[in-house]
Amino acid sequence: MARAKLISFWSANGSPGKSSLAISVAAELVASSKKVLLIDADTYGPSIDVLLGLNNQPAGLAAACRLVFQQRFDLEQLERLSVNLEVGKNHLSVMTGLSSASRWAEVSEEKFSGLIDLAQSCYDYVILDLASSIESDVAQVATLVQRNCVSRWALKNSDQVVAVCGADPVSIARHLDAISALTDIQEKAEVITVVNRLRVSVLGSSAKSQIQETLFRLGQIQVAGFIPDDPAAADAAIRSSIPLALGKRSSAARQAIGLITKTQILGQKNQLDRSLPKRAVAKLV
Repeated sequence: MARAKLISFWSANGSPGKSSLAISVAAELVASSKKVLLIDADTYGPSIDVLLGLNNQPAGLAAACRLVFQQRFDLEQLERLSVNLEVGKNHLSVMTGLSSASRWAEVSEEKFSGLIDLAQSCYDYVILDLASSIESDVAQVATLVQRNCVSRWALKNSDQVVAVCGADPVSIARHLDAISALTDIQEKAEVITVVNRLRVSVLGSSAKSQIQETLFRLGQIQVAGFIPDDPAAADAAIRSSIPLALGKRSSAARQAIGLITKTQILGQKNQLDRSLPKRAVAKLV
């Protein structure tokens, strides 16, 4: 079996919908008959268990890293510490994150890389939901574990990084600043920017072109796809503890996520709408 493609979902600080998007893309991949493991690797604010309604589940990430350290981590333990969610006729494997952000030192770079090494031998795709912070100068004195080692290791070793950006001026400014730090870390990954929660109420009818032109002019960033704001569908997904990708087929957000998954992750040949007229970007800068 070929090694799994490692995909990290990351964003600047804020709440642009990174975790929800990671869950939905993972579900879309499973719907395409891919074997997928989704890991909540956000050591600051793990949320996948809450978004999916996974109460009283296995210890997940912390327990897996402990077993890696003890050299007792194998496929049986990986399956035991993961939860299987039905996605049509297939299932999505989910490893929940830390029970408390204060336990971050339990997940060292060495332990985490051992976990991912085994996971990549068992799946087609391993999806990571990462914390935003990637500074390198914060460590626990007693253990010398770097505070942001998980995100830094993942961004350095991923095959693809999906950088999620909100569709408002503050989020765009944060994204531009964060991407410059990301480029100092990632080595082999293809970095794609996805703009989430696009709405005309903030930037007007030309919001899509304004965002694309601003990101390109100030950061040479091409937008791989736009996901329209669809609060009704998003709220229904949270209320039902399911991925947005399993919600109503008529949802514009669901359709956009499906298209991004097919074209950007699976590499299918459908073309995203990238024809953006040139307009002023005064509202963003």
